Amino acid sequence: MSVGSRFKTQNTVRLVMIVLLCYFMVISLSIIKMIFCFLSINTKKMSPNGRGAAETQLQVSVGMLLKAVADPSSAVAETVVNSVRKLSEKHPNQMLNSCCQFCTKTPKPSTEHIASILKIMESVCTEHIVQIDGDTIITIIDFSLQVMVENIGYEPLVQMPASGILVALGREHYLQVMDALLKKLEAGVIPHYMVPHTLGALSSTNAYGVVPYLKSIFNIILPLLPGLKTDLLRQSFSYALGCFSDALSEYVLNMDQAPDSTITAEHFGVEVGMGYDVLFSVWLHSKEPKVVHSVLDAVAAIFALLSVEKVTQQTPRAIQLLLTLYKRNVDAYHITKCLGAVIQKAALVDGTLLEPLLPNMLNMLADLVCVSPDYAQPDLLKSHSEVLRCYECFALHFTDNTIDHLIMQMKNNNDKERIKALLVITHLISYSGEQAMKRRCKDIVKHLSEMLNDHDIRVKKALVKIVVAFSCKKVLLDKDVNPDGPDKYMEFILKMCCKQVLPKTPDVDSQELQDIQKSADNTLYMLSTSVPDLENTLWDLFIRCFLGPAYDDAVIILLRCLTHLASKKEKSSEAAFVRCLGLLANPLPSFKGTYILNFLKNIRPCDVDSYKTAWDSKIPQLLKYLEQNYDSFNPLEWQDLIFDFLTILLENVKSEAFNEIVVFNARKQLDVYSENRHVVNGNDSASKQAEKQLLLKCLAITLCYLKDKDTVLQTLDNILASVKLTDFTELHTAAEAVGICSRTHLQLVLDKLFQIRKDILTRKSSKFLHFSFMKDQKHDLAIDRLRYAVIYSYAEVCNEAPSDKLLRIIESEILNFVISELSNAKDFSVRRACLKAIHSVADALHPNRNSLHIRLNERDKVIELVSTQMHLHKGHEYIELFPLIIPAVTALVRLPAQIESEERIKLLRLFFDNVYNASAIYCKINAENIDNYYGELKLVPFVTKSFIELNQFVQELLMQNLSPSTLDEIVMHLESWLGKKKAEQRLPAAETLRLVLQTYLDNMKFAYDSPSSFGQTGFLLARVVPRCTDPNKNIRRVAVDCLCLVLCIAARYEGHMRDHDKVLSNSLQHVQQQIESDEPRLLYNLTSDLAHIICINMPAFQLIHFVEGLTETLLDVESSSSSGSSVVLNATLKAKGGELQGHVTHVLEKLLKQLDCIKCPRTRSYALRGVLNLATHHSRTVCGMLLAQSLPFDSSICDCWAVLSTDSTLVLDLLDQLKKIIKTTPLYEEQGNNVKVVSLASLQAVCALHEILKNTQIKDISIQQFPELFSTLLVCLASYIGTSTPVARGNGDKRDKYSFIINRDAYKLSPAKIALETFRLFLTCCEFSKMAACLLFFNHVDTCEDLTVFLDVVQALVENLSVENPQSLSWLVGCLGPYIRADLEPQRVAVVAFFTYLFKQGAREQGVLIENLLEMILDVQMDQSCLVRKLGLEGLGYAAENLNLDLITRHCNPILSVLMNSLDYNNIGNESAVILEGMLSFSKLLTTLEGYKFSSFQVTAAVRIKPLLGQEDVNLRRASFRLLGDLTNSLNSEANLEAFKEQIQGNLITLILHLCDPDIYVVKACKYTLRKIGPYLESPKVNSMIQEHLIDEANLHFADFIRDLIKVMAAEIQDLFPLLVMTSLSYFKSQWVEIRSNAALVAGLLYSQLTQENKHQVSLDMVCDRLMRLLQDEHEEVRMRAVQAIAYLFLN
Repeated sequence: MSVGSRFKTQNTVRLVMIVLLCYFMVISLSIIKMIFCFLSINTKKMSPNGRGAAETQLQVSVGMLLKAVADPSSAVAETVVNSVRKLSEKHPNQMLNSCCQFCTKTPKPSTEHIASILKIMESVCTEHIVQIDGDTIITIIDFSLQVMVENIGYEPLVQMPASGILVALGREHYLQVMDALLKKLEAGVIPHYMVPHTLGALSSTNAYGVVPYLKSIFNIILPLLPGLKTDLLRQSFSYALGCFSDALSEYVLNMDQAPDSTITAEHFGVEVGMGYDVLFSVWLHSKEPKVVHSVLDAVAAIFALLSVEKVTQQTPRAIQLLLTLYKRNVDAYHITKCLGAVIQKAALVDGTLLEPLLPNMLNMLADLVCVSPDYAQPDLLKSHSEVLRCYECFALHFTDNTIDHLIMQMKNNNDKERIKALLVITHLISYSGEQAMKRRCKDIVKHLSEMLNDHDIRVKKALVKIVVAFSCKKVLLDKDVNPDGPDKYMEFILKMCCKQVLPKTPDVDSQELQDIQKSADNTLYMLSTSVPDLENTLWDLFIRCFLGPAYDDAVIILLRCLTHLASKKEKSSEAAFVRCLGLLANPLPSFKGTYILNFLKNIRPCDVDSYKTAWDSKIPQLLKYLEQNYDSFNPLEWQDLIFDFLTILLENVKSEAFNEIVVFNARKQLDVYSENRHVVNGNDSASKQAEKQLLLKCLAITLCYLKDKDTVLQTLDNILASVKLTDFTELHTAAEAVGICSRTHLQLVLDKLFQIRKDILTRKSSKFLHFSFMKDQKHDLAIDRLRYAVIYSYAEVCNEAPSDKLLRIIESEILNFVISELSNAKDFSVRRACLKAIHSVADALHPNRNSLHIRLNERDKVIELVSTQMHLHKGHEYIELFPLIIPAVTALVRLPAQIESEERIKLLRLFFDNVYNASAIYCKINAENIDNYYGELKLVPFVTKSFIELNQFVQELLMQNLSPSTLDEIVMHLESWLGKKKAEQRLPAAETLRLVLQTYLDNMKFAYDSPSSFGQTGFLLARVVPRCTDPNKNIRRVAVDCLCLVLCIAARYEGHMRDHDKVLSNSLQHVQQQIESDEPRLLYNLTSDLAHIICINMPAFQLIHFVEGLTETLLDVESSSSSGSSVVLNATLKAKGGELQGHVTHVLEKLLKQLDCIKCPRTRSYALRGVLNLATHHSRTVCGMLLAQSLPFDSSICDCWAVLSTDSTLVLDLLDQLKKIIKTTPLYEEQGNNVKVVSLASLQAVCALHEILKNTQIKDISIQQFPELFSTLLVCLASYIGTSTPVARGNGDKRDKYSFIINRDAYKLSPAKIALETFRLFLTCCEFSKMAACLLFFNHVDTCEDLTVFLDVVQALVENLSVENPQSLSWLVGCLGPYIRADLEPQRVAVVAFFTYLFKQGAREQGVLIENLLEMILDVQMDQSCLVRKLGLEGLGYAAENLNLDLITRHCNPILSVLMNSLDYNNIGNESAVILEGMLSFSKLLTTLEGYKFSSFQVTAAVRIKPLLGQEDVNLRRASFRLLGDLTNSLNSEANLEAFKEQIQGNLITLILHLCDPDIYVVKACKYTLRKIGPYLESPKVNSMIQEHLIDEANLHFADFIRDLIKVMAAEIQDLFPLLVMTSLSYFKSQWVEIRSNAALVAGLLYSQLTQENKHQVSLDMVCDRLMRLLQDEHEEVRMRAVQAIAYLFLN
């Protein structure tokens, strides 16, 4: 039997089986339907409103939910979808049917709406496929198929989910789905485009179910393929054919699991071939890219199933067409994927099929290689991988052709083409078989060698990869393959380790260059450590590159590699040693020094073993220094260590030959640096310069150990010839090297310098070009720089050369030449060199070095010449000379023969004026930056260096003539600088003064003709004291030192010995240690200590001078300094005021005069204290102060009140008068428009009291009069709130005491604020700190128009009064009692508030007092003021809480009457505060008297508070909920339980819903009340759940809690559910979104738990209707809860 006939027989058998199965299903469904009808009839008989109605309502509700799917809120839409899915878990069939009906019957739904519903159906079919019955499946299949094909156009938003439904069903019910889909496939009729698409998707999902139908499907669709014209159909059919082919391949590959093992790929050979022909021949030429992509994917799948003959026939044609497609607008990935499939299949069938097309394919594939893969484009990477796979296949079968093509590509002028070739070859070498590539490696290497000079950085990067690949395969070491050896390839990688030049093209950035360089570093080190065959080659190459400058950028990696290679074999290299010496100049960058030293440890500098002494001792020391000082590296210390290392090495080796080799290599290195000086720039230039300088010095040190004079002279020429004349640093270094050489070769050095002076500086043209360094320089510039170098060299020679040889010729050979150059110099660099040289000459002639006692002639002329170089305003260059001029003059002054006084004064004035003014101009102190304390301007280092040199100069002048007159000269010139505005001038002047005083003290001597007293003590102390409190910490520290020194000097003149200095120093030690603190109090104490020490140690005759001087310093430019002076003045007058008997008037007049000019508040304060202290010694002269002045008091009057308040006798009289005025005068008067004006007399009294009470020293008086003052100030404060200030004041003329004038300044006063502040000062004075502190929080009382803030003040006062002064309560009540019936409301409010808050504090031990207060509070309920009544109710609440139970029980009935009357309200708005306070106090009473019988009030109170539960006022809600709980808690056996339970049941839903109240305290009140009513719900489980979950501080997850609670309630209190449901419905219109939304949720949950019996009592239609209305609510949260509730209605 043929294959075709056997397949037809099998189909016939299947068809018969399907018919029989359908027949049995129809019979079964009929029987089930009959049973269902029977049950339905019985159910309807049992419940008229039963399941039928419920099912109808379910359909309506689901319809509403499905309508809500289109809600504009995404959160609501998502909730709807989740709810529908939940309903689907219980009613999947109904849900699917409802969806079908909604989509069918809804007029014109939006496409997005339908798409959302279809996605819901798809998820239901996917998740609940097992629960869906047969009828529903058939319905859904028909519906989905209809939706999918009803629109012939392209509508994927709807059609794709519909197709998804069919695919989801097809996983289990593929027979029905396939039957339905096949019905849409008719022979000769073009189906809807989604039909083949769905068949293809289904075949991908269920290959075993679809493959048996493929024959029939192919028979229908294959004839249709030529007639398909639209792109949509072609895309769909090609997708289906591709999926069919993949499914068939999967089926065949998993034949062991297949249901029919007779099906093979060969059975479909003809059909697959036919499909391939149409796809490839016709559709692949489409102009639509999507169609082409789909066809290419299908062809890729189909080609693997083609027969051998078909593959042989189609391969050339297919490849040609695919290559052509690359030129069109088609995604390369799909083409490459298809091409890869064709190549793989053709290679398996017959490799020769590819050969004719190989060149074209290679050319095309080369374009697809990714030069730099982008991982953000996965399709590109996939295509790249496919291309490389094709190359592997070609390299295996067509090695020569492929390699030739790649070599040609390597020669391409295009950079990208070369990179592509390199990447492919690297891949082939790394991953292809070695045998395939080995015979062509020679050709590749040959062309690779030519590419090493390529300039493109990315080509170089690719070359590195291929070099590594060849190295790892040992190709480069093969002489046959690579005759030139691996050197140039390794050097190429080394060049890549150097810093690359950033190309001009924008596609390469600096970060990419750094990455490439880092990769090259790692590559080179890897080759050095892992390829042993390359070690010798690499050593020779690396040493050669290390010694040259070309690879300085790669020195780190060179050192790493060389260190590893040297560790394997001991090697010797003097040149490497010298090179390392130079490189050690910059050891820190990239840990270069550590790498160098590690390299040195592994090599030998010479063949003499004695080098090991220096090696073993010094290299570890250098390494340790770098390790320990990386963050605090000192270049000078490091250089000294290197010089020490070199010196020890030379001394241990002791080889002239070695020394010559070192010199030779060093000179050679110098030549290298000189030749490459223009190549580098920036940081590299600085680094090279440092290396060259270190090498010059090392060379000079080595010359000291060399004996050959010719070599020395030649080397000197080299040193000078290597200098870059435009670089002063190099000139200095060369000069230092020359100086070092003069240690052993002085005459040779002098001869060389003289020769330069003779041949070049005299401009003899015949020898002008003798030195090579002159060739490239301009004539004049070169001469000046050379002159500079010669002069600087002379300076270094003076510093380094032996004195016995140097001094004989120093003046004639060196100084005369330098003076001549300085006199004629125009260039500032030459001037600097001359000053340096003169300084060095003077140092050399100093007696300490001048053993020959040679004197300098014409010293004064030299000083005059040097000092005339100092100019401040001629330019920056002159400022730079200051640090050179001053030390040069100092060095000259030190030489024998003392200078005259006039010359001394002239130099002092010159140096002070220039240096200190330069400091003010160029310095800016920055205390936070210690390293740059004087700022960061360019000239700051020169100015600060001048300070040091100036101090040395002044010290030298003083030492030459140590006398008071010299000291006077110096101090006289320093005085003006000590008081300058700028700290940049004061600080250096103070430091100079300290140095002068210290020098004077250390060296002063007494003789018969010396002065017997020190008359400058008072003056100096008065000038130094302000600086002891200077804003600048350093100035303070220096000033204290100066003060100590002045006292020590004065003590010496008073006859004390040197040991007394230690006593003074010890007395000031704590001041010196702490004076830099910024804490004001500490500074004040230290200043006071200074004053005390001065008073003890200062001579008596200097007191008046000291006081007068301090009075003048009260106006110091710095406020802190003037303040410090005032502190010292204050202390001095207190201690020594009695000694000023004849000077009191003069001192007081001067002080008062200064007071008006003092701007600093602290200075003024301390000055006033000085007046007070003066008054303690001379009271009759000072005490005539003011008592009554106009308002507001000015600062002087206030200060006077403060001073007078320290006299206790005067204070007593003042207080009596002020109390009398306040009590007898009306505190305010009411004028028109409700304006209240304070009486002037009372306000004056309060203001005076305000100033007096600022003095805390009158504590005893204040405590003695505490009750009267407290009550007076309290009532005064209450009365002043909301009042204005009187603007009329007394004339001040005693003859016309009744006249008034307008006081405009009085507008500024706030009576309430003054009263509050006075009250606070009074409490502070009594040391009742807590009461005083609480008043600080009410400083805004002046802005209040009512007494709300005042009540807070009273409460805080009472709370703290009960703690701090409880014994005064009885007296206070007695003082305040008369005011309870005062005419002014604020006074009554103050008294009632005070009594109320006394109840809050308890005071149980004062029973009689409390009972009287309680009776007074009960009486105030008839007051007309609501505020007074509210305070009275509040007081009753506090009384219930805190007073004795017997007392409360005794007064319980009157209290209850008052409280119930407060709940009998007519207008909540006007009396809300009274109502609220009544409820709060009622709760407190119920809580306090737990056993009391409240049965007559409980139900009434519950009824009265019910309207308050839903009030908008949050405080009313809180109190009413809480009171309901307290009422429940007060229930006992005598209570009317049934009536109260009705109230509980009626409020249960209210309590539950307000668990979501916006106010957290309402929520807590509801939790409390629910816990109380729980036991009365007659449900133990519900009560247990309430008690367990409703915790006050816990966060309640309402939705979860209410679900669980309602489930428990349903089991035990089901009878209440109809009432609860209806109550929940009433909250659907609540004003709060949270209540409204959760009411919907609760209603849904309650109804879902109703029993069938109770469901008759609640209309499902009404509940659904109300919930559906909520779906239109404006708040999405409400809509979301309504959706959830609707779902709950039908879940149980």
